[in-house]
Amino acid sequence: MDQQLQILINREWTAPLSDRLFSFISDYGAWAPWLLLLLVLALVFGNFRFRASILAAGLAVGLSDGIGVNLLKHAVGRPRPSQVEPGVRVVKLGSTPAKLPRICGLFADPAVNFPQGNTLPEIPGMMIEDGSVEGRSFPSGHAANNMAVATVLILFFGWRGAIYLPFALLIAYSRIYTGSHWPLDVLAGMILGIAGGWLAAKGLDLAWRRFARKIVPRLAEKYPTMISPKS
Repeated sequence: MDQQLQILINREWTAPLSDRLFSFISDYGAWAPWLLLLLVLALVFGNFRFRASILAAGLAVGLSDGIGVNLLKHAVGRPRPSQVEPGVRVVKLGSTPAKLPRICGLFADPAVNFPQGNTLPEIPGMMIEDGSVEGRSFPSGHAANNMAVATVLILFFGWRGAIYLPFALLIAYSRIYTGSHWPLDVLAGMILGIAGGWLAAKGLDLAWRRFARKIVPRLAEKYPTMISPKS
């Protein structure tokens, strides 16, 4: 089932426009700098709860990706689809001149390659066709990170925080589409992200409700809880 779904998403349900879109979504280097800029602006101009949500999101990513994903990748050691499955499409964002930001690759034709699958015995630092080193596949760190952030935002802001959820799901889907992960990798990453986001948000809120009145009573009176009362 995992393999069949991967074939459908990666090889059958494709189009040139989708190649361009999902290669961009899947490429951290293209949009991460702009996301960082937005976070800085939010920290400077956002209110207390928004700043607290950024802290919780950082903790959530640390729990889900830094601990959960990292441990499982080393424990499971599953190769990526392009390393073992013949015919997998590896879709990457189009190249850009050195002086231009990576986001400009969105306007270039994406690179679509079909590396031959190789069953390699050495999982750590596996080498693919072009000699580059690929990481372990299970679970997906992209899926974990973004679902962790989405979970935190939903817990902090309710339905308004859910606005980020479609983006997190698109990023998770893009990892299958571009040949980087199996569907099960992405599902496991999403579950880890939800767990990490829930633990971080609830844990930070518990600490706030327990200690804030003693440390910052005025702020605690204004914000008796960090997360949304409906969460």
